[in-house]
Amino acid sequence: MEKQAASTEPQGPRPVLGRESVQVPDDQDFRSFRSECEAEVGWNLTYSKAGVSVWVQALEMDRPLHKIKCRMECCDVPAETLYDVLHDIEYRKKWDSNVIETFDIARLTVNADVGYYSWRCPKPLKNRDVITLRSWLPMGADYIIMNYSVKHPAPYPNGW
Repeated sequence: MEKQAASTEPQGPRPVLGRESVQVPDDQDFRSFRSECEAEVGWNLTYSKAGVSVWVQALEMDRPLHKIKCRMECCDVPAETLYDVLHDIEYRKKWDSNVIETFDIARLTVNADVGYYSWRCPKPLKNRDVITLRSWLPMGADYIIMNYSVKHPAPYPNGW
């Protein structure tokens, strides 16, 4: 089997959405992800109100597939506290009234796991659920959490 040459160019996060296998992000993936979050070129601001901003980027011109990034300013909450709250699945059930169910499936590394999350959607939408590869890494003053939908043999709860 022939190995591909290593590249020094940032390649973006390696997990591939909707594929059978996914790689756990490494430090370079987190740096690349942070750079993409901070980038402005190629992104169109579509919403900005009350400290919440949303940008959209078309991935392919002939398809309706696009990326969305959001930024929410939480002036009264330290980043470290928000980071901890987002990781506490039991506490999430107390503050997020849209949670139906959430649980860990498997721990992959000290900063990556696979988990299940289901949530209530407003009508006329049906409730949704997803299994994600969740990876997290504090990087200086930044606290990064990346989630990717993945396929997993764990059974989904029934009834949504």
